[in-house]
Formats: sequence, structure tokens, C-alpha cells
Amino acid sequence: MGKASSSKKVARAARAGQSSGSSEKRDLGFPVAMAMVVILGVLLVTYARSTRDASAEAPTLQDHWHSAYAVYDCRTESFLPSFTSDYDPRGIHSHSDGLLHIHPFSSAVTGDGATLDVFFDAMLVDLDDDDTKMVLPSGTELANGADCGGEEAVLQVARYDANNIEAGPSEIVSSSIGDFIFEGNREAYTIALAPLGADIPPPPGDRLAQLDAASPDRGIPNTIVPNSLLDPVVEDTEDTEDTEE
Repeated sequence: MGKASSSKKVARAARAGQSSGSSEKRDLGFPVAMAMVVILGVLLVTYARSTRDASAEAPTLQDHWHSAYAVYDCRTESFLPSFTSDYDPRGIHSHSDGLLHIHPFSSAVTGDGATLDVFFDAMLVDLDDDDTKMVLPSGTELANGADCGGEEAVLQVARYDANNIEAGPSEIVSSSIGDFIFEGNREAYTIALAPLGADIPPPPGDRLAQLDAASPDRGIPNTIVPNSLLDPVVEDTEDTEDTEE
């Protein structure tokens, strides 16, 4: 009788121990699973928000803008030739046509990331860390402190509305020009070495005419223009002469 009773007590104790162990595992497993769900949720929300914020500000990954640009040197009172680089790592580039073509390849250069620095990288223009000297691919240097008619010149960027050039520049930036942001389709920019307060001319007429050919919508964004519109028109003089004869 005593032995049977002792055996039952041992069995009950063993079952109780097993039940307690399973309960402890369940108690630990639930909060761990919940913590993992919370962490994963936070990561997904953060990623979604950063992706949305990066692409929501124009230019977006869906935009395709065109703007005119020119580089002006007050020392010669003239515009320098257009950039000829066809390097295009990030979707802000040119086709040797005096135009900026802006259709970002990644969210890194959308919104506030669409800057003059990105364009300069593609055009192989070296702008120093202080944004006070730029060296063009031709070797020409434009730097703060240059003498222009007895006045000290500085690097500046003037923003124009290509649809209303006569209104003059809407903004002139004379510091940290590499951070200058491209804000819309059919803008016009003059990158100038000129004294502060000097009149900065808009890009020349042939650049604006080229812009009209590439972006005839006159202000409607997101227009993708066939490359054929960017090719210069070459008249066939031989056919003309034959006709006249």
C-alpha cells in the first residue's frame, strides 16, 4: 500500500514538472513573438515613410523636365560654350544642347536631391568644397575674387522662369551654389561669375529656342520628349540649289 502510494506521488510530481515547463515556454514565447512583430512593423513603417518622402517631392522618379542653362563670365562679358559630356550616372544631365535634362534614376536625386552638384558631376565640372571655384572640363577656372571691371566677382546662380524671361531672375544664389535645387520644368539658369548686385543675363536666345523645341508644352510638367526633337535641323542646300535652277 505504501509503495503504490509513493509511486503515484512520484508520477504526479513528474507530470506537474512537465506541465510547469510547458507553461514557462509558452509564457516566454508569446512576448518574444509580439516584440518581433512590433520591431518588424516599425521597420516597415520607417522604410515606407522614407521612400514616400523621397519620391513625393518634385522632381520625382516619374518626372522628365527640361530647362535651359548657360555659364557667364563677367571677365569677358560673354557666355561660355555648352558642356559636352554625355556622362549620365543619375539622370540629371545634358545632350550638348545647352539644356538640362532631369529625370532622376533614383530617389537620392529627387526633391531636394536634384542639385547643381549632381549636374556638375555629370558634366565633369570640378566645384571645390567651399563652392568658391569651379574648373570646367576645358580647364577654364571661374573663382571668387576675380576682377571684373574693378569689382570683385563671385560665383552665383540666377533662376529664371523660361515662360517669363522678361520678369528677370526670381532668385539669385551667391553661396553654396552646389546645393542649388532644380525646382521645375522649363526653368532657366545662369551660372555666373559676376560682382554681387550685377545684372546677370538669362541664357541666350538660342538656348531658350532649343528649350521650346524640347519642351513645347510651356510649363506642363512630366513631358517626355522624343530625342528627334533635340536634333538640330540641317537644311539640304543641294536640293534648294537644284530647285532654283
